[in-house]
Parts: sequence; C-alpha cells; structure tokens
Amino acid sequence: MGLTLAGSLSLYERLHLRLFYLLRSWKYDLPENKAGWRSRRNQELRFQALTGIGDLQGKSLLDLGCGLGCFYGYLKGTGWKGDYTGIDILDFMVNRARARFPGARFEKRDILRNPPREKWDYVFVNGVFNHKIKDNWAWIEAMVRQALAASRLGMAFTMLNREIGWLDEELFYTTSGELGRKAALWSGGNYKIVTGYLPEDMTVYLFKS
Repeated sequence: MGLTLAGSLSLYERLHLRLFYLLRSWKYDLPENKAGWRSRRNQELRFQALTGIGDLQGKSLLDLGCGLGCFYGYLKGTGWKGDYTGIDILDFMVNRARARFPGARFEKRDILRNPPREKWDYVFVNGVFNHKIKDNWAWIEAMVRQALAASRLGMAFTMLNREIGWLDEELFYTTSGELGRKAALWSGGNYKIVTGYLPEDMTVYLFKS
C-alpha cells in the first residue's frame, strides 16, 4: 500500500510504525531505547543540535513525533521555561509521555489528517524521518510544510546522512547536497544544515521569512 491523503502514511505503514515501537517498548527498559535511540548521549546530542535553532527561553515549542517526551525532559533539565506541546500518532506513546511528565501537554494527532489550528514559535521533529516508507520525500515534504505552517519562527528536524559509509537497510538516508536542495525549496533559501555532532546525523533549520 502506498501513500494517501497528500503524503500521509498508508495503513500498512502506520501499522509497521506501531509494531516497531511496541516491540522496543517490550524489549527495553530505558526510555531512550524504547524511543529508538542507542543511548542517552546519542539522543541528547541530537537534542542539543535541534535547540541551536534560536533562543528558546520563554518560547512556545511543538515536539512533533514526541514519543515518550524525552525532548521535554531534556529541555527542563537545561532550565528551559516556556510552553511545550508534544504530538504523536501513537496513542501508547502519548499515554506513557503523560505518565512520565504530568505537567506537560501531550496529544495524539496525525497532523496531515488533522492539522492543528494553533501555532508555536518553533516546531521540532527528531528521528521521525529516519523510518523508511514507500515514498519518503513525499511524506517528509508534507510533514515539513505542515510544520512550517504551524510555526511562527521556524522548524528544526534531523535526518540520517548517506555519506557516512555504512547504512542500515531499514532506515532512510539522504545526502547533504540532496537535503540542501530540498531545504532551500521549502524555506525559500532561508535555512541552515548542522553537522559534526554525530557522524551519521544532520540537523536542518528552516526559518520563516
């Protein structure tokens, strides 16, 4: 089954995603492993790169594909204060995030099928685009455009780098050149790509004009 509804995930892809995280939730004890990361350090280096998009203090943030709310925990650990919203399409992830962080707002929603009406200063997407599906770029573009529409100042997201020399066949990779062309198109040229914090990872900032 392919993509439907302007780049959204097909039923098969949604079920595959659900199974991926259910299996990890049963297998691992630590939240970073349940969310798909190798280690806390690996996860937090990505968080650090994402937050470099701007001064987040006092800002409203949307964590798209929030999983277990690990990004919220990281932000609070740095002393950040502001308005946080976490959105995920998986109900069991949202329920567990709420249990971990009862003071934060978490919501089950597919933003391509049910776009939010409100806006946030910044939108973040971490690791979501690593999942390989039938048409990754159609899905990513749909997600990015919806995220930009929901942001006032910009968005940041991570992607895997195909140029590192080793690949996992189950994951989606791109090159810095290909990513740069896409980012320039989506942002009207107002973007930045950050590398160097992890060999396999790239973080993209898209700024609103």
